[in-house]
Amino acid sequence: MSVQPTPTEHNLARRYADFATLSEALDYAADGATGCNFYTGRGKLFAVLPYAELREQALKIAYQLHGLGLQRGDRVALVADTHPNFQNFFFACQYAGLVAVPVPPPLQLGG
Repeated sequence: MSVQPTPTEHNLARRYADFATLSEALDYAADGATGCNFYTGRGKLFAVLPYAELREQALKIAYQLHGLGLQRGDRVALVADTHPNFQNFFFACQYAGLVAVPVPPPLQLGG
């Protein structure tokens, strides 16, 4: 079964930088059909994440982060990887009022 990319065009009215927050922009985009497409280093599409699904997952994770006792303004280190999980956790931090701190992935050299 092959993965199909999310559409490029959507039917939402175009808005130009009038969102107060990044999460507000995602809330708006979630009403459309577009999203994020993830490709391997060889250019093969391996995952898609429609904005509606991203919003849903991010809100669930935001509640879980608060359940861990994290408070508004706390920092959360996130491994900055080109994977849907990074997007989910990054936006969860936005919804939860946490500061996402992207860190580079660890390098494995040799064997």
